[in-house]
Amino acid sequence: MTRRITISLPDDVAAYVERTQGNTSGFITGILRRKMRADGLRARWAQLGYVVTDEDIERTRSHLAARAPITDEQHSRNAEWLRQFDQDGSAAA
Repeated sequence: MTRRITISLPDDVAAYVERTQGNTSGFITGILRRKMRADGLRARWAQLGYVVTDEDIERTRSHLAARAPITDEQHSRNAEWLRQFDQDGSAAA
């Protein structure tokens, strides 16, 4: 089931979505599902006593940005591994 809602996006963001994705609803849905999964992971980690802060995430992003990019093959293996944790069966690509 789906519901129709209307959102407003800044011109530059709307242009990016239209230029790169074509399907605005699908693009927004994908982004929100990733956010929902991240929030779910944070909640599960908190239940286990691991609190992940925004500062932790930024520090990790900075650390990863300083490393060499992974190959497409490594990315595919990582995405396959992550699928085991997805509720809906679609790992972030």
